[in-house]
Amino acid sequence: MRQRVLLLFVCAGLCFTSALQAESALPGPPPDWPGEVVDLFATLPVLDGGRVKPLDTVARFTLLRLNGRRSLRVEYDGGTARLTPIEWYLDCLFFPETAMHYRHFSVETSDVIVALGLQPHGRKRDRYSYSHIAPGRERLMELANEASRLPDERRDFMDRQLIALANNVLAFEGLAAFMEIARERFVVADNLLLAGAFPDREEVRISDIAAETPDFLTRLTASAHQLDDSEREALARDMQRFFGQLDRVAHDGNLLALIPPADHDDPQWMTPASVLEAAFEPEKVATAPIHMLELLEAMVTPLPDKNAFAVKAAAFHEAVTGLAEARGEYARIPLEVTYYRGRFFFLSQWLFLFAFIMTAFSWALPQSRRLAALLNLSLAPPLVLLAIGITLRCIIRGRPPVTNVYETILFTTLVAAALGFSVEFINRRRIAMSMGALLGMLGMFFASRYEARGGMDTMPAVIAVLDTNFWLATHVTTIIAGYGAGLFGAALAHVYIFGRLLGINNVPRRFYAELGRVIYGVTCFCLVFTLIGTVLGGVWAAQSWGRFWGWDPKENGALLIVLWALAMMHAKRGGYLRHGGIAVSAVVLGMIIVFAWWGVNALGVGLHSYGFVSGAWRGLIIFWLLQSIVTLAGLAALTRPVKT
Repeated sequence: MRQRVLLLFVCAGLCFTSALQAESALPGPPPDWPGEVVDLFATLPVLDGGRVKPLDTVARFTLLRLNGRRSLRVEYDGGTARLTPIEWYLDCLFFPETAMHYRHFSVETSDVIVALGLQPHGRKRDRYSYSHIAPGRERLMELANEASRLPDERRDFMDRQLIALANNVLAFEGLAAFMEIARERFVVADNLLLAGAFPDREEVRISDIAAETPDFLTRLTASAHQLDDSEREALARDMQRFFGQLDRVAHDGNLLALIPPADHDDPQWMTPASVLEAAFEPEKVATAPIHMLELLEAMVTPLPDKNAFAVKAAAFHEAVTGLAEARGEYARIPLEVTYYRGRFFFLSQWLFLFAFIMTAFSWALPQSRRLAALLNLSLAPPLVLLAIGITLRCIIRGRPPVTNVYETILFTTLVAAALGFSVEFINRRRIAMSMGALLGMLGMFFASRYEARGGMDTMPAVIAVLDTNFWLATHVTTIIAGYGAGLFGAALAHVYIFGRLLGINNVPRRFYAELGRVIYGVTCFCLVFTLIGTVLGGVWAAQSWGRFWGWDPKENGALLIVLWALAMMHAKRGGYLRHGGIAVSAVVLGMIIVFAWWGVNALGVGLHSYGFVSGAWRGLIIFWLLQSIVTLAGLAALTRPVKT
């Protein structure tokens, strides 16, 4: 375990604060990392979560999980600083004694802090540092262990918060202790084993031990019969103590797999600890990249200036990337860093909001030609940014645009907003444009919140059941396009219903007729894509599971969409539904789509439960209740006359 590092943190925290439960700003600014060093570590490849990704991505989602934000605000005497994720990560690795005072633990309720016997900040929801939480760490782990033994359905809000905080504290401790394997020094004179292996040294590093000790152990074992009983007992005690210390150090060095193996057929990258372990295994010692340990150790050696550290960081980066390039696993690393730094989805979200505001102004100034011209193009920039972001994700992953729940949000938003942009050039009523902008804004906000809530990499390795680009590009993409169209039609239906309900009769009857036709057309689009996607899904199921249809909840959800859309089409063609009826039916269709998209995932059952989303039921029930009210309002609105 990390008792020694933890004790150092607690002692430093107690000395740093003026009182046990007080928390103050840093005495000086946080470490200032040169731009070249930040770029070197940002583009350092790491095997994490089943795929090779930049260290920048690991840092982003680690900070997001702990802090709930994508950057960290640090207060110090004389000012404040805002750290990027990779800067924060480097501080944790190389200056853990400083990072322990950063307030990077997001706590939703101060009751958690009180439960630890600590003094909370003034606000109910706030952020706390490790130095503040450390005195209550033991109590935190006890409470979290008790909560984790409860079934998930019996855990209350407090239990979940305790478990989350405990996991975040352990994550920070692992990060702060990772470089201990490079900092560790073994005193030769204190150990008979080391004295025999390094007779001319006062202290040795992990790389020295990995290079020399295994061979010496072999020789020592061969000559052990020459030692008397007292010498063997003394040597055995020192060996036990030595390997105990080695095991503790190796435990800390298991966090990051950042060393590519020399064997190109070996998919598993190595951590510093696994390199050390390989040095003690006869079949692996010849290929153990011990020189990588030496490069790591060089970076933690006290340095005279930043330039010297930059040189050593560059040497380590070159060694790692060289091996990764030889394995064909580095080409997309810089692109992924560019993708996250570009913040395409963040910019897209705010540009969708701008487009919606422009639409609102256009309603106030209907005669302004310049505003109308600008409005027609206002939806293009966020659509382009969203499309660029999705395309970059496809290139980085080598996958179609939809492979997980997060990506379905992005693609559905793209389809809905693109339909609004396209329909506007046909209809010219500004309704489609405004609904496209609104759905774009809401979709991107939802995607951002989903990413922040999970705090997990949104480009993970694809699970085995989905590991086929052909079906992901056909079945999944097609059916998600149907989702987007159906939701866009439901949004237009809200305009129709509330226009009729509020008695907006200063528009001619043809306005509602045109809007009804647009809703009908979009619903037809939804039906075509959903039907094709459902059939393709059945073919995929026949190939993967040996049956075309199995009444799985996800399959049932897709079938409900198709059946309801077909019923709408037949009722319209048969004269049973007019434009108002189609609008009300489109709202119901939107409710069914949300059930098929999210509801069956929230069930957590069936062969499609890989999209399970915990805690979704509350939001879904609220959504369905609101939409039920809109449906009833729509039925009432149909009784209102429309101006001819």
